[in-house]
Amino acid sequence: MASSSSFSKPKNEIHRLAMSDFLPNKVAKLRPLIKEDKPQKHRFLPDKNRQALQEKAIQLLDSPNHDAIQHLITNLESSDDSKALYDFCKSNYPNGLSLKLSKLLLHSPGNASEIKSKCAGLLHSLLDSPRNSTSVWSISSHMIREELKTAILEILKQDNPDEVCKLMWRTASQIFGCILIEDQGEWPDMLSFFLESLDSCLLFVQDRAALFFLELPPCLGEELIQCVEEIHLKLWNKFNSSDGMRKVLALAALVNLVQHMSSDYYSKFHDMLMPMIEGVSGFLENEIEEENAQKSLKKLVELAGAEPRFFDLHLNQVFDTMLTICENDKLEEETRYLAVEMMYAFDDISIKRVGEMILGRLSSVLVRMISLIPEGSSNYLLGEKFMYRLPMVRGKDMNFLLNEIQKERDSSEWRRRYAAVTIIRIIAKGCAKAMSDNLEEVINVVLKSMLDSSVDVRLAAFKTIKAMSLDLSPYTLDQHGGVLFTALLLALEDDDTPVKQAGAASAMSSLCLSCRSYILEPRLQAIVSKLLQLIKSPSPEVHAESLNALASVAITSKDLFSTYYDSVITSLKKLLDDATSKSVQNNTVKLQLDNAVECIWTVAIAVGKDIFKKDAAEVVVLLLSVRLSLGEDNHSAKLTLLRAWDQLLQCLGSDFYPYMEDLIPDLLRSARLGSDSGTERVILTEKLRACELLLRLAGQFKGMFSPWIDQVSETLIPLVTFHDEDIRKIAVSAMPRLLLSAKLAIETKEAPGLTNSHSHKLVVQIVPSLLEALDEETDGKNCAKILRSLTKCIEIAGAFLSKEQIQLTATGIEQVLEATSESHFSKEETVTELEKEIIKEVVNYFRILIKIYKECSSTVVEKFMECIKAMMVDDATDKEKQIGLLTFNEFSLECPEVAIR
Repeated sequence: MASSSSFSKPKNEIHRLAMSDFLPNKVAKLRPLIKEDKPQKHRFLPDKNRQALQEKAIQLLDSPNHDAIQHLITNLESSDDSKALYDFCKSNYPNGLSLKLSKLLLHSPGNASEIKSKCAGLLHSLLDSPRNSTSVWSISSHMIREELKTAILEILKQDNPDEVCKLMWRTASQIFGCILIEDQGEWPDMLSFFLESLDSCLLFVQDRAALFFLELPPCLGEELIQCVEEIHLKLWNKFNSSDGMRKVLALAALVNLVQHMSSDYYSKFHDMLMPMIEGVSGFLENEIEEENAQKSLKKLVELAGAEPRFFDLHLNQVFDTMLTICENDKLEEETRYLAVEMMYAFDDISIKRVGEMILGRLSSVLVRMISLIPEGSSNYLLGEKFMYRLPMVRGKDMNFLLNEIQKERDSSEWRRRYAAVTIIRIIAKGCAKAMSDNLEEVINVVLKSMLDSSVDVRLAAFKTIKAMSLDLSPYTLDQHGGVLFTALLLALEDDDTPVKQAGAASAMSSLCLSCRSYILEPRLQAIVSKLLQLIKSPSPEVHAESLNALASVAITSKDLFSTYYDSVITSLKKLLDDATSKSVQNNTVKLQLDNAVECIWTVAIAVGKDIFKKDAAEVVVLLLSVRLSLGEDNHSAKLTLLRAWDQLLQCLGSDFYPYMEDLIPDLLRSARLGSDSGTERVILTEKLRACELLLRLAGQFKGMFSPWIDQVSETLIPLVTFHDEDIRKIAVSAMPRLLLSAKLAIETKEAPGLTNSHSHKLVVQIVPSLLEALDEETDGKNCAKILRSLTKCIEIAGAFLSKEQIQLTATGIEQVLEATSESHFSKEETVTELEKEIIKEVVNYFRILIKIYKECSSTVVEKFMECIKAMMVDDATDKEKQIGLLTFNEFSLECPEVAIR
């Protein structure tokens, strides 16, 4: 007896399924709106228009012939009515439309190539990405899918135009993959037809079957294991074809196949690797086939990146072939570039296995690429990236590069000299040991480059000094630091070339930070004098880089800089004063201000409070003037000022207090910015920096901060539940500091107007806000931070809370413990370090509560113990039991007397 699955439904049943695309479902139970829900906007047609379109759609899709659908497709781009009808069918009857298009494509005459191509395009768009919810395939019933599979297979068997074949093979491949991945049954006829087509006596049929590989789904690799030998033979035959495109198609097919098969099976295709590589070389013997070589190289780049182990047996041969292509000047630049890109695609393991002679040739190729100025071209950038990577992978094996550098440096072509000094910059990090061993030769190349007739080469030399300063140790640079400083000073004298002066100043800035002060000392006066001249330069670049260099000199020379402090601070104050008198909306002036402000605070930090404090008041007045000259939307400049206040506080310490009265109002304005979630990042950054500074000031001055406690608390308390995590954390940290400031002010009588009732009012504001933050927080680390802050606040406040407030607070803490036991903060089966930290904070809270409230806390402690017991009942999860036991153990250690009771 035949199984029920062997019976097929009658045609009218298939038609009913196709036309009933959106049968109404039972009304689902309403659920709360979640984040992913986005209301969709619908354009509803008037009832008459909709009814008319519905009638036309049913007539179109139900028609036994194809004239109407063919007419619709023909006029789709030129007729609004046709477009409206098609869209209506697509939205309301996608299944029926898909079947109709497949039938039209199947039964159209062979010479109707235009209508077939359009029809194939429409059908492909409906079925494209079948695993996606927007695809008709994903909403189709089993019967509709079977109909479509049958139709697609029949279409593929026809002699259709190339465009139709490509689209339908792609569609078939995607659907085949979907069927396997989504476990939607099987399509054995498709796989059989594919293999038969590869073996067809008609070459064009073989070609079209090979297109199946181009959309090969990953899971299909395993399905093809049984056919490995057969596929190998058929692809091999294609490689031996005299037709270039067939070779490219075979190569693309093989690349896709190898990527989707396990290494146990793709090894069966190893014998085809060198024919693939030699096929590329063969294409390049004929100028008209270079495009085929490029197509092949692009696929090989893909394969080298995805499956580098496939090349292991022939790695040197592959690199040798690619380098031969790179070295052939007769080839197009794109071809040579792709050959380098393929070598770059290999992983570090492969690069390490390449022979020394091969690497030498590769280095020469990369040097040539690096000489392709202007910088920023794709060729130049790939050359730089590859050259940087080589010494990082090969390390000490890269000594041969130094010989390459010297050869290029002696060239009469400026581009090659440029490449020589640029290579030193690129390999400085990976070749630090080799460069240190040959430092004199390297430095000589750099020094010669600084005196080169080409400005580009000189600028490249300055960039190289910066890189060496970062990547070589100070002890290494000490050997030649003096001669480099002398050469840079000479470069700074070139007033006719501002770009060179800016480059030299930038290099000097980096070199200063990397050398020790005794190297700088003999030249300190000359350097400072020259930089003070250059900060007056009309060139914005020279001005900015000179200020940066001056700041670096101050940092490195430390005590030695005090000799030049007076002349430097005088110049900087004048610079700041002049800049504030100009329009700060001008970008050049903004840059000057930023650099001058940064230089001033760096100098202040370098010389220390004792030297700087005599100028501090004047500098503060100037900075406040700068602030007044800024527009409220100039957030980048305000950020620079906020950093300046932070650094001056660090420098002056308690001597900063006199300036608080003028500073706090501005900090509060910045801290109140950006209350909504759509605020720009730069505004939030300004808000964050202002909050951080308020936190530091409260911590620095403690009770002396009392005049501003009310204003600051009104600003920061609401921020404990702010949408930005960084700002939330700062606000949470500020709560105990504000409370401590108020308490100390009352105790020391620094603020006669403050009383205990004022402190109590602050506690009543802070504690509920922290409880709300605790309730809303989803991050475990942040919860631990809030618990810590809350406990500190309780400890600082003393016995201010009422019985109800104590109970409310304890309940909030218990809920955090329960959330921890329910794995809200970690999905690990065992207790994590973060969860242990939360347990400690919870227990610490109850320890402080018992310490302060003594017997008054007994009720909440008993409730807490009941909470712990509930975690260790028989039906509790293992995680709950672990959390409960750890909490009890911790509580027993911290409060042994209470725990015993």
